[in-house]
Amino acid sequence: MIRNSYPNREEWLQARKAGIGASDAAAILEISPWVPKIQLWEEKTGRRKPKDISNVPAVKRGIEQEPIIREQFIRDHPEFLVDHHEFDILSLERKPFINATLDGELLYMGPSDKRRGLEPGMRGVLEIKTGSYSNQKYLDAWTGTVVPKFYFSQVCQQLLVTGWDFAWVQAKLFRTDATYSRGGNNLYLPKQYETSFFISRREPSVVESLLVIEDAHTDFWDCVTTDRMPWSSF
Repeated sequence: MIRNSYPNREEWLQARKAGIGASDAAAILEISPWVPKIQLWEEKTGRRKPKDISNVPAVKRGIEQEPIIREQFIRDHPEFLVDHHEFDILSLERKPFINATLDGELLYMGPSDKRRGLEPGMRGVLEIKTGSYSNQKYLDAWTGTVVPKFYFSQVCQQLLVTGWDFAWVQAKLFRTDATYSRGGNNLYLPKQYETSFFISRREPSVVESLLVIEDAHTDFWDCVTTDRMPWSSF
């Protein structure tokens, strides 16, 4: 793993353009509900200017909530040492265009945890998620036993880059009040919902995903550097 540190958000944002961040993984794998793979390629090759979402309320709330959620995690889980480097970019040494910036770096200091497969000294990534839901369908995506697939790919990329043992996803979601065209509203949904997911690097789905992500990113970045449009399933 290669670690590069930047003094401020502006320089960090500029450096992110020179590689594939973990938040890009879902687009490259064509499972992102927001960004198509071709659009990401257009952004990486300078054909399209990335949309400025810094003033989007959900994004601003996420930035505000992240340190609060991280501090709460620290209080709730004294078995972990938590470190955070806001403007660090970590890169896979053999393919430094595959990158990740972490919401937290974890070191497990508790006793052996057979249920999670944790042993003292294991390293992990902390991924903090905030979001909103206006209907039951989106909320249901977070109430199961596995993290939504478009975020699962992001976490797998973080594990690929770091080579660490596990990931912990801590999520805090907020209801966006809405009324329906046929009448009624969504006030029956909880005002906010918190959940977490533990992901071991040894899980078969993770092992397979690490291989898929590295291959897909290698092909995509070759398309960026050779200015060749990538193949798409859609």
